[in-house]
Amino acid sequence: MDTLRTARPTDRPPPRPGRRWPWVAALLVCPMGLSVGWSAAPEPSAGRTSLEDRLTTGLQVRRPADAAYIGRVVELVEEGKLPAKLVDSTFLWAVRRRQRHPLPAFREALRLQADRIGVEIE
Repeated sequence: MDTLRTARPTDRPPPRPGRRWPWVAALLVCPMGLSVGWSAAPEPSAGRTSLEDRLTTGLQVRRPADAAYIGRVVELVEEGKLPAKLVDSTFLWAVRRRQRHPLPAFREALRLQADRIGVEIE
């Protein structure tokens, strides 16, 4: 067992002085290069996806008629006639069903929910 030794911190050779330079230079230059393109104030929608983009992507909208339907839903939400929370919950329900095409289920469920509150979508 005397032949097997574990490495100890003192057994390592000292680092070569020329190897740290590129790292020090990269750490000093990178923050300066990244800050050049930043604006003073972030956009209000930075990091947030619009409702229309979420619905179009999540519901796999392909046809122009379906895109027009999503546009109408977004328009009703922006006008305040259709609650955004209702649209979001219906969207999540339709997507969680794991159907190949969630748009028909979303359309029918949203129609039923909108009828309850007295809003006509189409």
